[in-house]
Amino acid sequence: MSGDNSSVLMGCDFDAATAKAVAGKNIVAMVTNREGNKLLAVAGQQGLSFNMGAETTEAATKDDSTNGWALKFHAGKNWDASIDGLYCPDDEATKCVAHALANDEYLCLKILKRTKNADGSITYDPLRMGLAIVTSDNFEAPQDDNATYSMDFEGTGAPWLRETATPEQIAAAQFTIPAPTA
Repeated sequence: MSGDNSSVLMGCDFDAATAKAVAGKNIVAMVTNREGNKLLAVAGQQGLSFNMGAETTEAATKDDSTNGWALKFHAGKNWDASIDGLYCPDDEATKCVAHALANDEYLCLKILKRTKNADGSITYDPLRMGLAIVTSDNFEAPQDDNATYSMDFEGTGAPWLRETATPEQIAAAQFTIPAPTA
């Protein structure tokens, strides 16, 4: 390898500043109540997944312009999310999710990064959010272990994504909860 930088791929500098990972323990799922005046963290959360996908269609061609290769195009896009954790039946967010499923209601699902600040306040930075329907709300109670829950959501419409939002949109969706007073 020569001493110049010609072999370095532009835009792929994986130093500590660009490859900084977010710890899963700092990611929290929240839902709104039906009135939209409360944002509720789902208690006991241990796992979370958020998935986006796109269906594809294939163009039929009879000419040799593609040299036998299929041509694919995006079709319908979708997103879904799952949350699991320790079951807390009196948790307000858990009740909100169960109510939404039982009554065929939409809710807003927000995935946020939680940061505890030096003054004791907590800042929530938006990562993903969108309108969703609850497709399952389950809990298990094994005799020899803690009761757990799992909740599944299917998004309706395009989700809000931090990766595609403007700095102004990110700042508008960020909020801070003040430190408790003594």
